[in-house]
Amino acid sequence: MTHKSIDVEAAKLLGYAHCIKYQALPIRRDKNHLWVALVEPHNTTKLADLADITGMHIVPVMWHAERIRIHTEQLMAPEALNHIASQFIVDEQLRYNTGLNSTETLEEISSAPAVRLIDSLIESGIANRASDIHIEPFGKQMRTRCRIDGHLHTYSNVDISLHASVISRLKIMGGMDISEKRRPQDGRFSLSLKGKKIEFRLSTLPTVFGEKAVIRLLYDHSSRLKKTELGFFEDDLAQLTTLFNKPYGAIIMTGPTGSGKSTTLNSFMAELNHDSVNIVTVEDPVENPIVGINHTNVERAADVNFTSVLRHVLRQDPDIIMIGEIRDEETADIAIRAAITGHLVLSTLHTNDAAGVIERILDMKIEPYLASAALIGVVSQRLVRRICTHCRMPATLLLHHAVQLNLTEISQVFEGSGCDSCSGTGYKGRLAVYEYIIMNDEMRRSMSTQPYQFAETLRGKSTFKATAIRHLLAGHTTVQEVLQILG
Repeated sequence: MTHKSIDVEAAKLLGYAHCIKYQALPIRRDKNHLWVALVEPHNTTKLADLADITGMHIVPVMWHAERIRIHTEQLMAPEALNHIASQFIVDEQLRYNTGLNSTETLEEISSAPAVRLIDSLIESGIANRASDIHIEPFGKQMRTRCRIDGHLHTYSNVDISLHASVISRLKIMGGMDISEKRRPQDGRFSLSLKGKKIEFRLSTLPTVFGEKAVIRLLYDHSSRLKKTELGFFEDDLAQLTTLFNKPYGAIIMTGPTGSGKSTTLNSFMAELNHDSVNIVTVEDPVENPIVGINHTNVERAADVNFTSVLRHVLRQDPDIIMIGEIRDEETADIAIRAAITGHLVLSTLHTNDAAGVIERILDMKIEPYLASAALIGVVSQRLVRRICTHCRMPATLLLHHAVQLNLTEISQVFEGSGCDSCSGTGYKGRLAVYEYIIMNDEMRRSMSTQPYQFAETLRGKSTFKATAIRHLLAGHTTVQEVLQILG
């Protein structure tokens, strides 16, 4: 049974608090009968209590405790958060109205609800594979949202009285100044949950309603994708693998923020990482360290920027240099010259397509003959949501969608119906829609003599749309995702 097939109204008859207390979850009702999933279906005391609470005849069904917990969280996440919020409000009223003087008691009352709320948010985020958690104050409410597979989903709206304690608690966890509320701050902390260490990056930003906080979740190395899991087709992956195994030259990854550029670079670097190779990275900040690779953080406060670090990196006998992002002319110049002098240089740029990399490098005052000599490949990618493999089913391709995608033949497409594995969304994970350019001698000649015309020629031969449609017809993603990524 999926959570979509559970009668939500039946589940609400018991409520979150009682579901947790009795390890029970109503799954169906019929007139005066209520089917309830229970860990102990033969416990007559529990059955009597549940009958009193719901006013219905209980039909017990045996489920495992973990299954009940997962379904309860999925169905009642907002109620769970409101339950914690209501406890917080009661505690605050007790604090200010009962004349408590014990410092220890006051600290326990004020911090416990915030701790429970933050724990609930983080646990739910991890359970749903979230990359970010947003905590936002708006008037009389505080909204919490999770970004899952690139899309933001509202978790709950709770009373604004929670906000100050939640932000203060997060600041303490992140090693930030809790008294400073007028300036943006950054912090970090880590937790070990279910045997996995997870790093959290915390950012606060003052808004007209109060401080907004965003928590970025960075999962451990066991969650790092292998290059075969990124979404590249086998024939393209073989060519890219050959490209990344070149001894020298510059390979540039491009795409908008959040398009998976760093993930792709890290996946290929993990394969290049062995004892006979010295790999050094310059990043801002280091998010996914790989054992065996020398990661260096940019520290603007200490005047340690990409340019200054790169000069020192070149004295460290590197074979491969990864630059988090080429942001200015000086960094671009050092990177290009390093690629020409026998190093493999990997980096990222923010451009709309692969051809845009050529134009951006030229705009950074790099001479065309140097750029053409250094550049060996460009990879441009964006991400689409992957159809859940557990609930994938055939879908109908509408005529106007077929026309938009230039599909003249009747094609089979797929969608996800929603299940436990994907939390009812029909999607689980993401994959790359991409295009790439591997430079050859003829292309280098064109780039060195007529660089901007060369870029336009490349743009006219873009394979980005073809890759997106290939994923669609292979049943990896949906029509809606492809149309969105193609604009």
